[in-house]
Order: sequence, then C-alpha cells, then structure tokens
Amino acid sequence: MQIVVGPILTRKGGYAFDCWTPEQGLSPGYTYGRVEDAHYARNVEIRSRSKGSSDQTIACSTVDDFVRLTLDVRGRQQSAWATPLPSAQEKRVVMDAVYG
Repeated sequence: MQIVVGPILTRKGGYAFDCWTPEQGLSPGYTYGRVEDAHYARNVEIRSRSKGSSDQTIACSTVDDFVRLTLDVRGRQQSAWATPLPSAQEKRVVMDAVYG
C-alpha cells in the first residue's frame, strides 16, 4: 500500500499533518497543541509505515509536493501507462481538503 504523508500545517487549535492512501483517500491528522509533538508523531508515522513492510511511504515537506504526489499516485492507479496532469479543479479540491 502506498501512503503519502503531508507536511505539518497550522490548524485551528494547533498543528497537524495529513496522510493520503489510494484505498482510503485523505485522512486528516490529529491536531497537536505543540509543533514538537506534531513533528514527533509525523516521524513515528513515517517510520512505522516503512519498518518491516512492503509499503511505500512518501514524506512531503511542502503542500505543493503533497498535492502533486497525491494526484500523481491517483493518476498512476487509474492508468499504468500515463500520468495525467492535474487540472486546476483537481488542485483546488485537494487544496480545499488540506486547508479546510
């Protein structure tokens, strides 16, 4: 299973990161009161997914990377021979999902 881990963002009440998988779609993360706690939880998520499994974990450091990779992974799933370029509407939908 592939998973894309997003960057840490400020959210109402603190800091959070999101994860995306082709099977489950976007999973909003828990909001932590301290940025250090969010960094720790994100690192644990990345390590736990990578350790001892065949999962492919991709950690993004920017929102642009997160949007591009989630659209890219979804495109590769739909068509093995070509990755479609995301439309402006698709980018807006993902950005709305990330920023709320």
